[in-house]
Parts: sequence; C-alpha cells; structure tokens
Amino acid sequence: MESSSDFIVPADFSSEWQHIQFVKANSKNEIYTAMRYGRRYVLKKLAGDYARLTNYEMQQEQEFRNSIQLVHPNIAATYAFEEIEGVGRCIVMEWVDGVTLGEWLQTKPSKAARERVFMQIVDALEYIHRLQLVHHDVKGDNILVTHNGQNAKLIDFGLSQTDDLLTAVPNNAYDDISALQRLFPDICPKGQFFRLSDLRNAINRRKRFIRLLPVILSALLLAAAITLFYLSWHERQKEQQRFEAMTAQVDAYIAKERVHLLEIINSRDAYDADNREDMKAYALCNKQYSEYVQSQWLIRDSLMNLYPENDPMREQFWQLWVRREAEMNTELLPILSSKLQ
Repeated sequence: MESSSDFIVPADFSSEWQHIQFVKANSKNEIYTAMRYGRRYVLKKLAGDYARLTNYEMQQEQEFRNSIQLVHPNIAATYAFEEIEGVGRCIVMEWVDGVTLGEWLQTKPSKAARERVFMQIVDALEYIHRLQLVHHDVKGDNILVTHNGQNAKLIDFGLSQTDDLLTAVPNNAYDDISALQRLFPDICPKGQFFRLSDLRNAINRRKRFIRLLPVILSALLLAAAITLFYLSWHERQKEQQRFEAMTAQVDAYIAKERVHLLEIINSRDAYDADNREDMKAYALCNKQYSEYVQSQWLIRDSLMNLYPENDPMREQFWQLWVRREAEMNTELLPILSSKLQ
C-alpha cells in the first residue's frame, strides 16, 4: 500500500525489502536501491560470473569489513552484508540524495562552497588514514554531494586497503592525496604531499598569506609613500641648499658692484671738493662709470653660464640677480647721476 499524502503510513515500515530497482552496473558490480522500514538503501552486489569467483567474494567481504567500521558524517555508512532474495549477496549502504562531485562541479558552485566540500573530503580521508585505511579510488564518481546542505559523502571502498593486508599495491596515502589535488586544482597547492596534514598546513599557510596580503600590500604602499616623501623632502632640501648657495653668490656679486659704485661716488665727491672745472677728473669719473656698466654685462654673462639652459635654477638665479641689482641701483644710481651732472 502506497501513501497518498506526505504522511508516513504503517505499511511503509515493512521489514521486507521492497521497491528494489536496478540503478547501474560496472565491470564487476551492480548497484540497486531498495526500501525497508520506510527508508531507502543502496545495495551493492557482484555482477554476473564474478559472484561465483572465490577471490572476488573475498574482496567483497573485505570491502564490507573495511567500510562497516567507518562512522563519519562525510562517509556513506555501511549497515549490513545480506543475502537478498532476487538480488544476491549484497552490501547494504546508506542512500545519499545527491549528485556526484563531477556533476556538482559542473553547476559552477562558488569558491566558498567548493572549499567547504573539499575540506569535508579531507576530513573523511584523514579519518580513514588514521585507521590505516587508504581508499585508492578517490574520483568524482565516488564522492557524492547532497542536495540538502551540499555535504560531501565518500563512497565505494572496493579498492581500499589496510596495512594489515598482504598486497602488491603499496598502501600509500599519496594515492588519495594526489587524486584530491587533481579534483580540486584551484584549491590544492602544487607539489607532493604524503600526509593530509601536510596538505592542510600548506592550504592554511596560503590562506593566511592571502588574508595577510592586503596588510602586506598596505605596508609596502606605506613604505613606498614614506620613501617617496623622503626623496621629495631630500630633493627639496637639495634645492633649498642650491638656492641658498645661489643667493649667497648673487649677494657676493652685488656686493662687489656696490663697492665699485661707492668708489665712483667717493672719487666724484673728492673731485667736487678740489676743482669742479677739472676736466681730467670728470673724464676719469665717466671712465669709471663706463667700466661699471661693462662689468654689469660681464657679470650677467658669467651668471647665466653657471646653470644649463634647462635648469630651473637658471631662471631663479637671473630673477634674483636682477632684483638685487635693481635694489642697489635704486639706492645708488641717483646719487651717482647727481655727481656726474
């Protein structure tokens, strides 16, 4: 009797296996789903002639012994090993309402969701490795992601081996880790890792670096700003020193010119005191003044040649020199002109 509503009716809790449905098959196994006690399960049996081969029966029993001891939220649970009428000897396992990892990745989940599922798989593999068990077949089809909550479930321990088994295949955890790196190349760091703890530490180091990256970049930008500020300040200091040196040089030249003009004025004063009609003294004053004018041009030329044409200091030098000379001429030339009249 089937329920016609969302409520569970007593008939759903039959202890008999019901609604057995074939799902898929591979070279050695067949997968079914079935209902018992109102709950869906997965049945895994050996396919065809393999079911009659002793060595494959032993492998099936070993898979059951390995998986029945595993109790982890990210590993599909194994419940029983039963002979089921119409099917055969089956491993009874948890049915997971979800899709394979490969199908889930095709939906383009967010990086945060991928990292969450990845860490769940790492937790599951670390758990079985602590039990000295290696899966040896970690791939997209052997990892399911639930529809409700998007939780990872590791399945199919048919190739798993423990260290207590005599096998030609090395029971190396690197097999599981390298498979995980291939499944999540954007999350797993490159390189060889022989323990999941080493892989986890490498991932955590990278995450810490990524979290610190803005701080590091900010520190580098601050250091660059301080360096630029210092270089700018140092350059301004050099320019200030050059300007002060230039000012001292201009003042020295103007001081020489001032001495020259004062000498002309003083000599003219002496001439006025002795004999105003003395033409030789008058001519001497005119000669001295002409020499003064010529010296101004010579000084200008020498000043302009001190700095290259593309040097901004050249223009500053010239403007300062003209200003200083104008100040001196404003003070002394009227006196000299009155003496030469």
